[in-house]
Amino acid sequence: MPGLKKIPFFLFLLVLFFCLHGSVENYGYLHLNEVVMVGLVITVCIASLFLVILFFTRNYAFASLVTFFISLWYLFFGVIHDLIKSETFLSFLRSYTIIVSLLIICTILWIIFLIRNRQLQLKLVFYLNLLLLIYCIFDGFLLLGKYNRADKITPMPAVVFDASVTSQKPNVYYLLLDEYAGYTSLKDSFGFRNDVFYDFLQQNGFEQLPVFANYKSTVYSMSSILNMRYINRTGNNKDIDQFDYLDRLEEINNASVVAAFKNMGYSIYNFSIFDVNDMPAITEDNDNGIITRHRMLLTDKILHKRADREIGWNIPPNFKRWLPFLKNTNLLIDIENNDRAIQQSRELARSRKKAPFFCYTHVMMPHWQYYFDSAGKANPLHLVLPKASITNKKLYLGYLQYSSRIMSGLITDIILADPSAIVVLMSDHGFRNYADQRSFQPYHFDNICAVRFPDKNYLPYKEKWSTVNFFRYVFNCEFGQKIPYLPDSAIFVNEYSKLKIKNEE
Repeated sequence: MPGLKKIPFFLFLLVLFFCLHGSVENYGYLHLNEVVMVGLVITVCIASLFLVILFFTRNYAFASLVTFFISLWYLFFGVIHDLIKSETFLSFLRSYTIIVSLLIICTILWIIFLIRNRQLQLKLVFYLNLLLLIYCIFDGFLLLGKYNRADKITPMPAVVFDASVTSQKPNVYYLLLDEYAGYTSLKDSFGFRNDVFYDFLQQNGFEQLPVFANYKSTVYSMSSILNMRYINRTGNNKDIDQFDYLDRLEEINNASVVAAFKNMGYSIYNFSIFDVNDMPAITEDNDNGIITRHRMLLTDKILHKRADREIGWNIPPNFKRWLPFLKNTNLLIDIENNDRAIQQSRELARSRKKAPFFCYTHVMMPHWQYYFDSAGKANPLHLVLPKASITNKKLYLGYLQYSSRIMSGLITDIILADPSAIVVLMSDHGFRNYADQRSFQPYHFDNICAVRFPDKNYLPYKEKWSTVNFFRYVFNCEFGQKIPYLPDSAIFVNEYSKLKIKNEE
């Protein structure tokens, strides 16, 4: 007890509380090593700040209290900002300039208060030690309770698959272009006929399938496609929150389609933006524009991480070069990830591996941001990065044409290196960022879908059907299955309510 009155344990307890609380909120989606690494980095940063303040003040109680206040609002900035944005009457505080300035002013006032009330400093040390200890014990029990109850998402029931009837095992390349619009929506709303790309696919033996997306959200669409089922989502709320995202990510990681290929003796290669079959995403060490996962579930609350995600495009690239922690990974890293995914897919095809494999390649093209024009020339960043550019149809169309050219090159290389392989080209949904959402909402589900079966064993299909049935069709055509098809439906879910929290200034 005497130690609680004098020693500032609360600095360490603040880090412990930050990690425990984040682990409780995101139970089942964080690895222990990720939490420990985040905790160690934060501990080092807080200790360094404390030592700097102590060096100038020579008062450990004062230094610890100032360090605590700064660390508190810096670590939990995201929580503060989300709360402000959720209340209309606080809307005037949404600007980063205003809220950060206000927090700095509060810090100065806190320092003045401590200087004028030196007799309270040790009492505050004792109070904060006790308070943070109670919080940590409470969250510790909550975390233990979740562990004992195995409080995780219930896996989607797998579609019955009989591997014993499979007579041939060609390699399968599943190529996914994120937000690539279908022919109809491009013709009707963009005035663009995508005949060049469709002619290329036809000339290379692809069959165009009249498929539409079941969901306009990437995580919902991919979970449904890769599990061959609709999402089992409780409640009638159409808005997607962070936990819906986490549930879908877990479903993708345990996808029935991947399990079926593994059951047939296939090796799995994951060059996608998702963890699949516990194989890390190609973006594992980086952020990307749509997914918050792993340690980012913890660090997304921290000021510089949240600012980087929401307003990082305002920071001049030359300035970021001197501040690595503001390198704006989530806005610019997609280019590197796309190049890596395409290159690794090409290298896999050229490797001529003997064992059959299933390769899932998912690139963020022509998904916003629209980095390149149709000729492959980089668009100016001041046009590409601001959120307002998401509705720029000219930029999108140019990036779509660039995406077609890049994918044509990859498909050509795959066919040359692995002519007996099944090649699938799809998009998860269509363009969904129309300025007038109501008029163009049906086009959100208009996607592209083409498949190349070397044996041309294309079974009959409906005039219009949906992506939930796509792999059922592939397995029935090429792997001897008789999986029944599900009724087709387009289901509206709104992910913009969630994205507002992450992208608004």
